[in-house]
Amino acid sequence: MTVRALLGHQSGINRDGADSDYWQQRHAFPDRQTLLDFARAEAVFPQNQHFKYSNIGYGLLGLIVEAAGGEGYGDYIQTHITGPLELTDLGAELPPEREAELATGHGARLFGNDARRTLPSSDTRALAAATGFYGTAEALTAYWARHTLGRDGLLSDASKRLMARRESEITKPTRRGYGLGLILDEIGGRGLVGHSGGFPGHITQSWLDPKTGLSISVLTNTLGGPATEWAGNLIRLIDLAHKNAGKTADTAHNLDSFTGRFANAWGLFDIVNLGGRLVALTPLGDPSASAVELTVQDANTLCPEPEGGFGSVGEPYHFQRAENGEIQWVRQGGGRSWPLEAYQAGAELD
Repeated sequence: MTVRALLGHQSGINRDGADSDYWQQRHAFPDRQTLLDFARAEAVFPQNQHFKYSNIGYGLLGLIVEAAGGEGYGDYIQTHITGPLELTDLGAELPPEREAELATGHGARLFGNDARRTLPSSDTRALAAATGFYGTAEALTAYWARHTLGRDGLLSDASKRLMARRESEITKPTRRGYGLGLILDEIGGRGLVGHSGGFPGHITQSWLDPKTGLSISVLTNTLGGPATEWAGNLIRLIDLAHKNAGKTADTAHNLDSFTGRFANAWGLFDIVNLGGRLVALTPLGDPSASAVELTVQDANTLCPEPEGGFGSVGEPYHFQRAENGEIQWVRQGGGRSWPLEAYQAGAELD
């Protein structure tokens, strides 16, 4: 068994061991001996035949780090990574004294209206290298930014390129690549590296564009949390803003006087100022798919760019304002929408 095969999930060994109910908090995470026993079971695939994600394999990597580094895994991470990077909110295992800072995890819903169970935290023991990390989005984005090509302080560019080399093709649940410890994907033409994370009560996703340094991290405290979807849509929204920034900004009007979140019986839409251009979009799914560029006609009228489509395409947005200039409602396509709080109050919604 090679270190490289373990790093690239090409070892072929089982994912979580013969009894993985620790993921359901039915019993404790494996200790060192249990981890070794799980790893010595018959391999599922021969080495380097298929990509097969294995937490057991990453637990073994943690033992290798301890043997090679001469100290415990958590201490090694503190000494060589989080300490030098001054990331006090990132670590290999949550210290008991910081338990009160942890966002409460929640279980999955079997049906849409189920109440979610709250889940306690877990000591991951010998699987800390696979799943034990705690952190904030701020600390994680700072860490991932150190993987940007040309940036010092963590790895050489040669090592970064090796980690991001396409070792495997993944087909389930979606088609993407895998390097050494990195998921490889592309969103809107950006080549991304990063990783998702699953833990009892938590789902996460982090992405880095290693060429530009754009770093995104989404942490959710519920099983089934749409972290991967939200992280991807954040990148699409940022790219939409950058695309707009390349156009001539409208400096003749107070664009912010049109912006806000508006609601009607059919849902929500936003009008936002992206780098000196107004855009209407729906805060659901891919923001670029619903984005419509708007041009100011006068102090109370916005005109959408002409295009073909469903809905009230091409029809202007007419604003009704109070004497102080605040928006009372906006009419588009014949129907009115109100600022969110006003709509909630009028519809007696909590």
